Amino acid sequence: MRRLSLFVLLAVVLVTVAWWFFLISPRNAKIGDLRNAFTAAQDSEQRLRVQIRQLQDIRDREVEYVSAVGRLDALIPERPHLEEFIEQVHALAGSTGVELQSLTPAQPEIITPDSELRQITISVQIEGQFFEILGFLFGLSDMERLVRVDSVTLASSAAEGQGTLLSAGIELRLFTMTDLLPADPAAAAAAAAAAATEEGTGG
Repeated sequence: MRRLSLFVLLAVVLVTVAWWFFLISPRNAKIGDLRNAFTAAQDSEQRLRVQIRQLQDIRDREVEYVSAVGRLDALIPERPHLEEFIEQVHALAGSTGVELQSLTPAQPEIITPDSELRQITISVQIEGQFFEILGFLFGLSDMERLVRVDSVTLASSAAEGQGTLLSAGIELRLFTMTDLLPADPAAAAAAAAAAATEEGTGG
């Protein structure tokens, strides 16, 4: 009787072990795999939600981005547009009361070997009263195009009946994306200056 009980107990243990290995253990493993897949799906959903919000923000701010690109194109144009700049400088000189004595541009230069950005160095010589020259400098900084003033040198002289006149030498830079300038930029500057003078006389 005791031996029979041992056999029954052993059989129960073997059935329990077999049930665990063949039914419960695979089921637990499958549940673990499903949980991992569910967690990965949740992470993917979270990342997708972040990307959707970013895309929605870009869509909502599209007008701002387009406007910013437009402002950048105005600050650093694709082409040098040197003639237009010279005309603007002549107009600025007329509005501020300074005498524009000379304007000498150089050929565009590559700023760094791996960059498409070019810089155009321009030397400007003007003469006028202190506040007239100050107004001219402020006018350069307020231009739609990016103008960087690198240096200003001043010399004074006394003119009869006019008080103290200042002569200012200004070194400035423009920026562009190409180097399409006339073969002789100084000649182009002189032609643009003559055209601006004619327009001012005609007005």
